[in-house]
Amino acid sequence: MDRLVPMRAATLHQLGRRLSGIAGTMTHPDAGKGTPLGELAILDDLLLYGRSAVRDITQRTGFAQSHVSSTLAKLAEEGEVRWEKNPKDARSRWADLTPKARTRLEAGAATRVEDALAADLGPRDAEKLVKLLSRAAKILEVKKPSALR
Repeated sequence: MDRLVPMRAATLHQLGRRLSGIAGTMTHPDAGKGTPLGELAILDDLLLYGRSAVRDITQRTGFAQSHVSSTLAKLAEEGEVRWEKNPKDARSRWADLTPKARTRLEAGAATRVEDALAADLGPRDAEKLVKLLSRAAKILEVKKPSALR
């Protein structure tokens, strides 16, 4: 059995960034190298939570409201996001993914992680890592996109 080795916060941070990069490549395979990570994070947020107010996306992502608003405007121009009136508040709108964007992102998000990791790690190590990551996701109560449940 492997002996537990202490992990430093800096290592955890690097691990998180590496895992986020791997997931981003799988979920957004058609995104260009220059696509801002904030843009991808907002798309991921809409995939995970669906139709949302700007303030909710701001709260969940930790980005400034101005950044979320301008990114959503850009994504709407590109046909990735659509706006809907909030029936409860005429002054506000909700953002949501267009059906085409949702279908594309759901397909990427459904990619089997084992398959993607096996190319770099080999099938046995990929399977071990995914088992550990699945356990971590359960312990940390990581939410799955509703379409993938």
